[in-house]
Amino acid sequence: MTRLAIIALLATSLPAWAGLPTDPYGSPMWEYNVERYLGNVAPVVLDEQVQVKVPPFAENSSQVPLTVDLSNYPLPIREMVAWVDLNPIPHLFSLTPGPAPATLVSMNFRVQQATTVRVAVLDDDGVWHLGSAFVDAAGGGCTAPSMTAANPDWEQNFGTIRGGAFSRVDGVRFKFSVMHPMDSGMVDGVPLFHIEHVVLRDSASSDPLLTMNLSESAAENPMLVFEFGHQTPDAVLWMRDNNGNEFERKLGGQP
Repeated sequence: MTRLAIIALLATSLPAWAGLPTDPYGSPMWEYNVERYLGNVAPVVLDEQVQVKVPPFAENSSQVPLTVDLSNYPLPIREMVAWVDLNPIPHLFSLTPGPAPATLVSMNFRVQQATTVRVAVLDDDGVWHLGSAFVDAAGGGCTAPSMTAANPDWEQNFGTIRGGAFSRVDGVRFKFSVMHPMDSGMVDGVPLFHIEHVVLRDSASSDPLLTMNLSESAAENPMLVFEFGHQTPDAVLWMRDNNGNEFERKLGGQP
C-alpha cells in the first residue's frame, strides 16, 4: 500500500467536528487536510468570494498556474493557507498579510496527480473562509527532476531575480521570478533544496506588506504576483532557502 493510500485510509476514519461543511469535490483528504492546516477549533465555511483559479487541465504538471483573487472579499484577513489535496506534500504556502492585505496572490506549483486545490483565509472574526478548484493532470510533477539544475551553467544565474512594481488604476502589482531549482527532495539522489521564506517590505517604512512560507509543492524558478488595492511606490523583496542562501531586490523605483 502506498503512503498516499495509507494517509487516505486514515483520513476517512477521522471523525468530523461539528460545523465542518461537506466537501463539494468529495476529496478523500478533505477532513484530514482541513484539520491538519486549519485545526478543528475555528469554524470553517465555504466561500465563493475566495476565488481559486487553476486551469482545467495541467499541460505541464511541474508548472501549474494558481491565482487567488480576493478583490471581492469584504473582511480584513489575518492569515492565508493553501494546499494541494493529493500531493505528497500537500502544503503549498502560508501567508501573513500586512496592515493592507493583498487582493491577489498568484504563483506556479507542482501536481502529482489530478487533485483539488484549496485556499483558506482567516478573518478578524476567527472564521476560516475556504475556496477550492479542481485541476486535472497526467501527474508526476512533484517527482520530476529539476530542469534548472540540469543546465551546467545554472549556478551562474542561481538566485537571479527579475521583476518590478507596476502601477494599476486601483493599486499596485508586484511581479517577480527567481532562478532556483526548488528541488522537492523526492528525486533519488537529489536533496530537498527550495525557497522557504518570502518577505515583501515597503521600502520607505520597512513595514512588511506580507510574509510567506513556501513548501516543496512550489514550482522551480517560481514566479509570484501580489496585487494591492493601494499605491505603494516600491518595495524590497527578501527570500531565504533551506540552505541559508538569501536573495534580495528592490521592486520598483530606483535599483
